[in-house]
Amino acid sequence: MDHLELHGEPPTNLTTLVVGFGGWIDAGEAASGTMRHLVRRLSASHLASIDPEEFFVFSQVRPSIRLTAEGVRAIRWPRSEFFTWQPSEGEPGLLLLRGMEPNRMWRTYTKLVLDLAEQCGVKRIVSVGALLAGLPHTRPPRVTGYSTDPDWRARLEDWGIYRRPTYQGPTGIASTVLDAATRRGMSHLSFMGQAPHYLQGAANPAVRQALLNHVTRLLDIELDMSRLDEAVKAFRAQCDQAVGNDSSTRSYVRQLEEEYDSETDEAPPPLHEEDLNSDRLMQELEDFLREEREGDGEP
Repeated sequence: MDHLELHGEPPTNLTTLVVGFGGWIDAGEAASGTMRHLVRRLSASHLASIDPEEFFVFSQVRPSIRLTAEGVRAIRWPRSEFFTWQPSEGEPGLLLLRGMEPNRMWRTYTKLVLDLAEQCGVKRIVSVGALLAGLPHTRPPRVTGYSTDPDWRARLEDWGIYRRPTYQGPTGIASTVLDAATRRGMSHLSFMGQAPHYLQGAANPAVRQALLNHVTRLLDIELDMSRLDEAVKAFRAQCDQAVGNDSSTRSYVRQLEEEYDSETDEAPPPLHEEDLNSDRLMQELEDFLREEREGDGEP
């Protein structure tokens, strides 16, 4: 396949593709963080990479410089990587795709993804995403789901999180992939997490944890999430401290808590930018989150 570099022979019994993209619909880096966590904790094997040259505008999604363990500077390019995981010999496994949303040639990119998925035997797709919403960091993040598969839809309804999509407007690469997959006869399920909008820009381990809980429950996977549990507690404590230093934000969070606890669908409107000092909040969270954003130290 053009633009695709295979690092091994594709298995043919990976019946489910799990995918999450950075960029669009990745609030709190929850979708991309979910995929990183799955790849690491499952010790998934690297199967293939998509050459970024044709799909990214590097002045918009810039490569980054990182220091290796030996102290050598190395360039890290925007990546789209496939990984494989099988629970045991011969049993159906997972194809995992993590990467940044491309800037261009979406139809070509989508065809690459789905061609490889079909080659691996994929019949259904699980997509994860996250958006900013009016809910407090002091409460469990909400996750909603939608599926074209009747059995999966029934499970979402049993869990009380099924939501039929009503959104109209600009969309992202995940929706493009799922739309094309439907035309190929693949079913799909989408999980959408919600991250507090007043913490925009912060990597949010609590939303990632919520998405992972739903994905692993759906696919009957056991993961060690003890380090992530610790990260969530530390993150919430740091947020409590940062919010406590700003009276307007503190009052707004209490309002969000009341709305959340009343289980209404109507969230209070966001504070005006001059009232919500998100810059200061982000500055106070910066030291704690630096290792999280760098990635290698992520639980």
